[in-house]
Amino acid sequence: MKLTDQQRDAISSDDHTAVVACPGSGKTRAIVAKILSCVDNVRDTPRQVACITYTKTAVYELEHRIRVFGGQGDEDCCEVSTIHAFCHNNILRHFHWLLSEYKEGFIVLPSDSDVYLGIADEIGEEYKLSSYARQQFELLNRKPNGEPISVDEIPKEAALEFWARLEAMGCIDFCNIVYYSYSLLSKHPHIAKGLASKLAYLLVDEFQDTSALQVEILKLISDVGVTKFFLVGDPEQSIFSFAGAERQLMFDFAAYLGAPNLPLSGNFRSSPAIIDCAESLISKNPRMEAVGDSARFTESPEYHDVANNFIGITERFLPAVDALGITVGNCAILAQSWMLLMPLGRQLRNYGIPVVGPGARPYKKRHLFVGLAEQICAYIDKPDTSLIKQTERELFHLINNITGRADFSVYKFSGSRVVVRLLWEGRRLKESHEGAVDWLTAASSKFAEILIEEKLLPQSCLALFNESAANIIAEMKSQGDLDVPNLMATDLGMFANPSKNLKLLTFHGAKGREFQAVALISVQDGRIPYHNKYNPLTQEGHDEAKRLLYVGITRAERMLMIFTDKSDWRNPSPFINDLSISNV
Repeated sequence: MKLTDQQRDAISSDDHTAVVACPGSGKTRAIVAKILSCVDNVRDTPRQVACITYTKTAVYELEHRIRVFGGQGDEDCCEVSTIHAFCHNNILRHFHWLLSEYKEGFIVLPSDSDVYLGIADEIGEEYKLSSYARQQFELLNRKPNGEPISVDEIPKEAALEFWARLEAMGCIDFCNIVYYSYSLLSKHPHIAKGLASKLAYLLVDEFQDTSALQVEILKLISDVGVTKFFLVGDPEQSIFSFAGAERQLMFDFAAYLGAPNLPLSGNFRSSPAIIDCAESLISKNPRMEAVGDSARFTESPEYHDVANNFIGITERFLPAVDALGITVGNCAILAQSWMLLMPLGRQLRNYGIPVVGPGARPYKKRHLFVGLAEQICAYIDKPDTSLIKQTERELFHLINNITGRADFSVYKFSGSRVVVRLLWEGRRLKESHEGAVDWLTAASSKFAEILIEEKLLPQSCLALFNESAANIIAEMKSQGDLDVPNLMATDLGMFANPSKNLKLLTFHGAKGREFQAVALISVQDGRIPYHNKYNPLTQEGHDEAKRLLYVGITRAERMLMIFTDKSDWRNPSPFINDLSISNV
């Protein structure tokens, strides 16, 4: 694996290390190289390597690269997971019986399950929360003392009542998996000793997104004194304060470990002009430098004040993209909120632009049958072996949502056989049910029958699948601008395999992503930075908003356009004046 001098220096130490990685620095390559180096040290021993990263997508990417670059059996020596999966698999699953709240066991309740949503609605009614606020319970987190880190829309009393009702049902949400794992480690030191004895190395990716509660867990493991830590992150991309993340935590924990801060300053993603734009907003030391293929691009970032976002995208952004020969599948539109993207997504879809993101799907993603149906339709449209793995993941999550248990047999040969059977059946049904409505109706029953026969799901799931498909169809028909009778089954697949679609993402959702061309819309005061008469602007809010814009800018490889919307009464963001950008 080819590494830069900085990457090689970062992974060479066998002691605690903190790596401050700029955007596009190839940190994933450095992490994979470090994992494989650590695996070499633990092979043929009872100890293991663990890597914690922020999202499931990042987990899948790291696992894939370990399989590509590692040797046979290397994946058996390391565990790559999110913090929630790490705590569940290593702590809560084994020691829940020490908790009075979950002495008899627990069911992990995902935020898109009907039970979760039902409790959120009950609490919403009691506390007179808006429909928007009721969708925000999944963003709740906790401090080490158990106090809720509540989003603005949800009072702390409502958060505590929500968790109490989950506990009463023997259920637990993701944030409490972490909280109760910390409780176990802090009250029962032998658990931390056992876990540290197992882990020779613990790598933490995206450390700037780590909360104080998560840091306390890491401290308890490090205090045993037998685990080496490798931290990777960029404090200037710390944008999840609502989830408890704090910019300073990476530096503080590195100091706690006595770990040096080593830089990765070479940017393999963006052009020099885009890097100049980012550096004009937040300067790094050492300064970012363009070292990848994009270093040859000379297009300057542009700022446009347009009549509205739709006109800006269709009359400015897309023509410029086309002139450069960039396909829309390699482009993204970013906004501060999904509420800005929703109407734009509908407008672009009606305009004939293939889009994926808020407003693109003619139904909500949370429906039980959606993920599996979309993946199989994507495979029907274009058979691709990578889609088989993605279908396995969707099946795994579906089983977990219905049964509350993680059935890892899905990833074994028996599970792969079931997935192939589902793909074959989906393809067969398409021959007689080409329309999306007919296919969904037929597939929901047939897929349920297969999964019941394979003993992966209980008999009751037949009704669940049929109900979910009916809800998807009803939601599609409620869209007045959608020609449902002519919607094909293969059209559903574009949401699972969006390589040819224009991406619509929030700034937070775009974290870790990269695109040849990026448009930032509604970059206006009150949005970036966010504030209003009920939420006055603080210094912390101002600084995080600057980092949020920095993240958006650094998603772009070749072309960047920033738009303000004249139809919005808000003034342009004050940050625009700081940017090295062409005002067109």
